[in-house]
Amino acid sequence: MSGENNGFLRKVFRGLDILLIAMIVAVFVEVLLEVFFRYVLHRPLSWGGELSQTILVWITFTGAAVALFRGEHMTIDLLVQRLSSDRVKRGLRLFTLLVLGAFLVLGVDAGWTVVVRTWRMRTTAMQIPAGILYLAFPAGCLLMLPVVVRDILGTIGR
Repeated sequence: MSGENNGFLRKVFRGLDILLIAMIVAVFVEVLLEVFFRYVLHRPLSWGGELSQTILVWITFTGAAVALFRGEHMTIDLLVQRLSSDRVKRGLRLFTLLVLGAFLVLGVDAGWTVVVRTWRMRTTAMQIPAGILYLAFPAGCLLMLPVVVRDILGTIGR
């Protein structure tokens, strides 16, 4: 990918960093409110757990995309370390990236199907579309796709 596109990706993922920080702060504040209302006022919040659950799911899939962008996902490279040929290593890397890309495309498609099917359902406490919770998965997959394309192009270009 060109440097200009890479700069664009960096800006997008910097924005996602800020969004992740905001979501973590929101969960922290919600938990503090939940404790205060439950144990001080003896009036638990009916929507607290549901809100935290939804935000945590979004943190998981958005955070997975950010980790992929930074190359921070855990890898098991025992086999790769034993290979002596750089060409074979690159081929194996390209293969794994193509498999990951295919999985992400399927994840976007199948995830979107689930979102559409659940959008009219309402959550119990907050009464928001249940599809909002499920939207985190295809959104995370969609965020990961340009990173995989960048990595594929970088692997081919070496």
